[in-house]
Amino acid sequence: MSIILVAALLALPAWAQTGGDKFGYDSGKVMLAQELSQPPAEPAPDTAQPLNPEGRLVPGKALLLSAILPGAGQLYAKSPLMGALFLALEAGAWTGVAIYHGQGMDKEDEYKAFADANWAYDDGVYTSGVFADYWDYEYYCATVFGVDGETGNADTFDGSPEQWDELSWEDKGIYLPSSGFTHELTPDDKDQQYYEMIGKYDQFGAGWPAEDDEVSGYRTGNPLTETWEWGTYNTTRDKYLTMRKESNDALDMSKNFTMAVLGNHLLSALHAGFSVSMHNRKMAREQTVIEGSLQLEPRRINNENVTMAGLQIRF
Repeated sequence: MSIILVAALLALPAWAQTGGDKFGYDSGKVMLAQELSQPPAEPAPDTAQPLNPEGRLVPGKALLLSAILPGAGQLYAKSPLMGALFLALEAGAWTGVAIYHGQGMDKEDEYKAFADANWAYDDGVYTSGVFADYWDYEYYCATVFGVDGETGNADTFDGSPEQWDELSWEDKGIYLPSSGFTHELTPDDKDQQYYEMIGKYDQFGAGWPAEDDEVSGYRTGNPLTETWEWGTYNTTRDKYLTMRKESNDALDMSKNFTMAVLGNHLLSALHAGFSVSMHNRKMAREQTVIEGSLQLEPRRINNENVTMAGLQIRF
């Protein structure tokens, strides 16, 4: 870019117009001839140095590096302290993921083993009114209370235990109290849903053994009177629910640390791209060179000889 500042440094009128006439000398023609005989002034060469391409950094590269490994883009952007910070956050977050996931899985193994040792679906022996397992409770409610949950009505099941086992869950629903038997359990498929339901729903409470300190429990007496109802308190079941909660809490913490890992990748990538942009701007300012030149040349203005000065600035 060139800025031309023009100033009249010296105005020299033709010397003694009358003197020129006296000797037959035309000063205007002489000055014009001198001006035309001089070659036009060439512009000063552009000596400004372009931005060194070797010093430029690529924002996209920095962003990609930190997206893969937080801190790598900061090192590329000549910001080692921030790189170390993001790398430390990454290591800490992954440590949290590993620790809490391990604790959660260990607790899960514990509560599954506890359930397998204490909760019973069917021991193969049925005594009316004595609930040694969940199956006993289910069959008893179907044969005594029926779908309306009241005794003495004709909506109860009158078949044998073997016939009860042959019914589908939909057919069993015709005889079971409708306000409580809401979930079907497949005892042979001990998946995550199985271990959740046996502790979460009162429907499966009869499968847990009663402790000695319980006044009445599913296995020590009949919790049902004339109207069908749940006996919800059971010490063994409460222990199981506490173990499940500890496992789930640890796994939830592991998920939180996983989200922290993802957030660290995103934040590090954005910071690396911004750092590279700032680095390139700083280099551009440092490599900018401002040069100037002053040129003098005669001009003919209003029949007078004038020496003009031109100031050229390049940056």
